[in-house]
Amino acid sequence: MTINERIRELRKSLGLTQAEFSRRIGTVQGHLTGLENGKKTVTKKTVIVICATYGVSEKWLESGVGEMLVKSPDKQANRVIRFFNELNSEYQDYMLLQLQSILKVQEKQFSPHKASLLREAPK
Repeated sequence: MTINERIRELRKSLGLTQAEFSRRIGTVQGHLTGLENGKKTVTKKTVIVICATYGVSEKWLESGVGEMLVKSPDKQANRVIRFFNELNSEYQDYMLLQLQSILKVQEKQFSPHKASLLREAPK
């Protein structure tokens, strides 16, 4: 089964029409039809939005491995998802880049080397 077919399977398992599903992920029905039929390529951005919106396992959506749904995100994550979905696609792309940058900064701050220095620091 392809990622395109898994998107269709997810939508149907949620009992949503293409119009409902596509509106919630910030796209139009025609684009979703193309994704489900394999005529459009599924981007990483689309995967992220679908997974965040519907609580889907990214691993399952991309490869079919594991469970389809993960536990529901907490209230704060739901707020972020709602705000994200209200942005137009240009701002969504910008937001994803900003989040990636923040994660890189966080990784540098808490790299294994720095973490070991923190453990060795005198009290």
